[in-house]
Amino acid sequence: MAITLAATAVGATSAAGPVAPRGGPRPRVFEPARAVLVKASSVTQQSAPSAAWAAALAPVEVSNKTTRRHASIRLYGSDGSVDRAAARSFMRVAGRSAEAPDDASEEDERLDLRLVQLVVRASYRFGGAAVQIVSATRSGTNGKHASGEAIDFALEGVRATTLAAYLRTTPRAGVGIYTHPKTQYVHLDVREQSFHWIDASPPGVSWREQRLPDAKGPERDASYGRWMDLPEAAHAP
Repeated sequence: MAITLAATAVGATSAAGPVAPRGGPRPRVFEPARAVLVKASSVTQQSAPSAAWAAALAPVEVSNKTTRRHASIRLYGSDGSVDRAAARSFMRVAGRSAEAPDDASEEDERLDLRLVQLVVRASYRFGGAAVQIVSATRSGTNGKHASGEAIDFALEGVRATTLAAYLRTTPRAGVGIYTHPKTQYVHLDVREQSFHWIDASPPGVSWREQRLPDAKGPERDASYGRWMDLPEAAHAP
């Protein structure tokens, strides 16, 4: 995949505390290309090492509109690092099958970790709104959905236009809004150069996308830092 979340991996946490690194290869589910775990205190000086912001965050409710799978996700541990088990749970909910995989299996949905972080960040931006996943990876297709770098989703109680407008402030992201009355969801992907569009196609029909102007895109992309993927509470004054 094109997006590199961080240059150095750090330990993840669980409810019991930091998980010590182990020998041998890392589980494949946490290697969607070069995405790695990010410790909040290592990417922004505005976050205290104790990461009080992370401890104050409530879990995010995540559901899949197709499979009806659901989970309560607390993506960040008390020290501000990504909880690997929580990220795995998100990917499982996003999966195409309604059948839950075995806990020891690595055959879960492969999603770029930065993508998961951005969805959770958007939820917190709108008061912890529940995430409703339309689709993530797709078989028999090409592009971002095939590589696990894209997700179509909505936030409960948040208009698609409002969600898309917020996501368009994200550097190095693709944001598409589907405005037909029977769609009303937002496409989000991670990429090197931002690209935004609108599509009024009804379900099952593909029309030509209309690109939205983004004059500040290059400047915004150039300013990207890993701390921008964290919830806004992580770098609030």
